[in-house]
Amino acid sequence: MIKSKFIIDILDLLLDGDNDGLMIREQFDYITDETYNYTGSGLFVTFSHSDSISTKRIKKDNPVLNGVLIKSSELEIGADATVFITSGIIDYLEIWSQSGDYPKRELTDYVLTQVWEDSPKRQITKDK
Repeated sequence: MIKSKFIIDILDLLLDGDNDGLMIREQFDYITDETYNYTGSGLFVTFSHSDSISTKRIKKDNPVLNGVLIKSSELEIGADATVFITSGIIDYLEIWSQSGDYPKRELTDYVLTQVWEDSPKRQITKDK
C-alpha cells in the first residue's frame, strides 16, 4: 500500500486515459512505496511489489508514462512526473523540478494536471 497521498494522486493521473496506463493501473493494489530519494532537483520513489503482482504484469516490456505537471507554492516553476515500468511491472516514479530546485520533503500544497496530448486534462488539488 502506498502511504503518501501525493504519490497516490500522481499515479492516479499518470495511470489514466490511455491503454498502457489503464492496464498498469491494475497493479496499483500490489505496490508499496519503498524508498524516497530526494536529490535536491527532484525525487525518486521506488516501489516494492507483492508476489501477486505477476498476474497483472503487462506484455509491453518497458513503457514510460509521463505527462503530469506539478505546480506548488514550494516550486519556482513546476515539476514533471514520470513512472517507469520494468519487465511489465511498475518500478519507480521520478519527479524532477523544471527549475532544478526541489524541496527535500513532500510538498505541502500542489496542483497536479494531466498535460499529455489528448489527455482528459484532469486535475487534483491539495491546499496547505
